[in-house]
Parts: sequence; C-alpha cells; structure tokens
Amino acid sequence: ENSLPRDDRRYEVLDLGELVEAAWGSLRPLADQRGVCLSFPERASCPLWGDPSRLHRALLNLLDNALRYSPDGAAVEVSVEESGQWWELTVRDHGSGFSDEDLAHMFERFYRGDPSRVRSRRAGSGLGLAIVKQIALAEGGLIRASNHPEGGAVLELLLPTPT
Repeated sequence: ENSLPRDDRRYEVLDLGELVEAAWGSLRPLADQRGVCLSFPERASCPLWGDPSRLHRALLNLLDNALRYSPDGAAVEVSVEESGQWWELTVRDHGSGFSDEDLAHMFERFYRGDPSRVRSRRAGSGLGLAIVKQIALAEGGLIRASNHPEGGAVLELLLPTPT
C-alpha cells in the first residue's frame, strides 16, 4: 500500500478536465457498446500539479467503475468544481447506488460489492477503488463515496489546487 512514493521528477502541470477526457477516451469503445455516454459540461481550465500516469489510472478506475454500474443508455456524469484549495471531481452513475456494506468497505483491497448490481459482464478484481484511494493519498488528496439522493452512486476525488 505504501509503494507510491512521491517522485517530483514525474510531476507536471496538468489540466484535470483533459485528464478526464483522456481516461474516458480509453473507455469509449466499451461505453459505446452499451450506449453509455459521458456528461461532462464545459468547464474552465482546472490546473493541477501531479503525476500524469497515476492520475490517469485513478480517473480511469473511477470512470470504469461508474460504467460498470450504469444501466445501458445512461450517462456517467462528471463535474469539476473548485472548493477552497481543492479541486472536487465528482463522478456519478445512475445504477442502484451503494449498499451500507459497500460504503463501509469499498476502498479496501479485494472488496467486491454485490455482483447482482453490475450492469456489464466484466468482472473486477476488487482493487480499482483501493488503487484510487492510494493515488489520491499520494497526490495529497482524498476519495469519498455516497449515494445520490435521486439514485446512483457518487464518488468524489479531492485533489489540491496549485498553490
């Protein structure tokens, strides 16, 4: 778990929105097969100081998770807002949401939620969100999960804005 030492040589100025678009681009063929689209409204620049490879992996895992639990023809909604000294990236799916047990354990390694909730035939290893948590911590941020009041799951990745 502690194998993510910070290597400032790998850090560069990035745009969080561009990272989201690139990660979704990797998932687009799978999403297109199921008619799932990305809803990511126009936004201003979201500069960030970080490791592009790690952040791409974190966003890819978050978006892949949302895609897995989204019903066919739905949208995966993403937004980025600045909140104080943080970028708040929110990913929402329109699936059945998290159970109380999921919310208690979802960032643990090898934890896999109820398989009956998955909308795609792809099975996961139970490592994706644990990896996101470790990357968030290594980047000076955090990850949290909740259920949306209108249904579906919400994952929020908070990352520091450049100072």
